[in-house]
Amino acid sequence: MFLYRRRVQFYETDAQGVVHHSNYAKYFEEARGELLRSLGFPYSRLRGEGFEVVLLSMGCEFLKPLLYDEEFCIEVDLSHIDRFTFSFQYNLKVGDNARARGYTKHCITKKGKIVSIPPEVRDLLIQFFSGPYKHLESQR
Repeated sequence: MFLYRRRVQFYETDAQGVVHHSNYAKYFEEARGELLRSLGFPYSRLRGEGFEVVLLSMGCEFLKPLLYDEEFCIEVDLSHIDRFTFSFQYNLKVGDNARARGYTKHCITKKGKIVSIPPEVRDLLIQFFSGPYKHLESQR
């Protein structure tokens, strides 16, 4: 799994000091971006090679409110990969307490058309998530 750490900012909360639900998608995207960056394949490199990572579907189950100034981590796991699509699962926690669970499903496009996942990206993801040392951590 990949760990991404972050702190809730005031502007991400509503009038009650609770993180607005729309921010969870942003948190998952940040974690996913940092994962790819840590593997040496940031979005900027993919885009530089003419590829785009496209979100096909996503979901989130909100278990307990996330509050202003709480430090949290997101555990990211690869849950599926084939020739054209890949999916991640996310567990957002404060300490050992689960606050949300989510998923995203993606494909890669080039010039607006779905293409096979570049072999280098596919191999990196499979190797990282199946290897004996499959733990990296990033902190914002």
